[in-house]
Amino acid sequence: MECDFIQKLSYTPMLFEYLAEFAGRGSVRISFIMLGLKDYSSGGYYFNFRMVEALQNAGHEVDVVHFTTIPVRIRGSRIGGSFHILRQVLRYKPDLIVISKSYMFMIPLRLLLSFRRYPVLYLDHLEWHRCTGLLQSIRKYFVRWFLSSGTRVWVNSHSTATDVVSLGIPREKIRTIPPGFDKFNLTSAHKAARPVKILSVGTVCPRKDQLTLLKACGMLGKREFQVLILGDNITDPGYVEIVQREADSDQLRGKVTFTGHLSQKDLRSIYNQSHIVANLSYWEGYGIAVAEALWAGLPVLAADAGSVPELVTHGENGFLIPPGDVDGCANYLKELIDNDALREKMSKTAHERAMKFFSWQDTGREFVNLAEETAGCKIRRNQSG
Repeated sequence: MECDFIQKLSYTPMLFEYLAEFAGRGSVRISFIMLGLKDYSSGGYYFNFRMVEALQNAGHEVDVVHFTTIPVRIRGSRIGGSFHILRQVLRYKPDLIVISKSYMFMIPLRLLLSFRRYPVLYLDHLEWHRCTGLLQSIRKYFVRWFLSSGTRVWVNSHSTATDVVSLGIPREKIRTIPPGFDKFNLTSAHKAARPVKILSVGTVCPRKDQLTLLKACGMLGKREFQVLILGDNITDPGYVEIVQREADSDQLRGKVTFTGHLSQKDLRSIYNQSHIVANLSYWEGYGIAVAEALWAGLPVLAADAGSVPELVTHGENGFLIPPGDVDGCANYLKELIDNDALREKMSKTAHERAMKFFSWQDTGREFVNLAEETAGCKIRRNQSG
């Protein structure tokens, strides 16, 4: 599982930088809650563990409440997990509570927060976009209820901030800090290679909409191309079956590869051997895979939804299409496959744009400042000075 790997990350590479920068800061006791129904492998959880790393490197004490840290007998139980969170917070007596991706486990603690004034930093990953109809309305109601009790709300993009404001949360409570990514070494050997490799990076699920990509690829005729679908293909078996059936169509048979979950090392190697990234998600809170693709100099064909337009400028470092637009996707793929000069021009623009994006060190620094501000550390240090 990716989360097991994340928990074992070495803190060494960032340690000296943080120790130097945060020397003299008081230590804060932090309950960092990110409990789900299983041990997910997602960008949101990866972000969370990187921020745990940043907080610990800054000298703060962090008690992580996660699927792998709770007793086995209550894993996957909303009721058992909910009261485990409550007991853990009362036992730990934190100076700050950080809550992410845990709303369905949070009702007992949220009720406690109505009587006991813990500073709370909510991390919002737009959870209500994962559902539709009545269920989405109910989830939005709960998210509003939880966020209203928070001292601060972290969001990862201006698009997410706008969505949170639409819930009635005051903008002054919200702080936008984009996720970072590791700016890996690049090679250019892929640019002249054939066939053209088209990547889709992320969990195979309806939100990521790999089906539209494959339907579009089925319209590319006799062009030389390969499609690599990189990411977890076990979370939604029903949808995976539909996508695999499309991949086995007469037009695509032998041209589509499903890799399953990949290590960061393997993922970067594939970026360096590829030509185009297709990110057709119906929404993205940020889009770390898009940022990584742009860094690798890959034009990005993306759905014009969520925060992706903050990263991809149509006609400059990629193309934007309406979500679910099969014909538009096929037409732009044809243009990118047929026009080597266009790909090369967009490749240069993509990398130049990505050079301005946050690294994980930048994100960690800003997040630690936000956590300390939420806990009131700056006020205490000023008073003591």
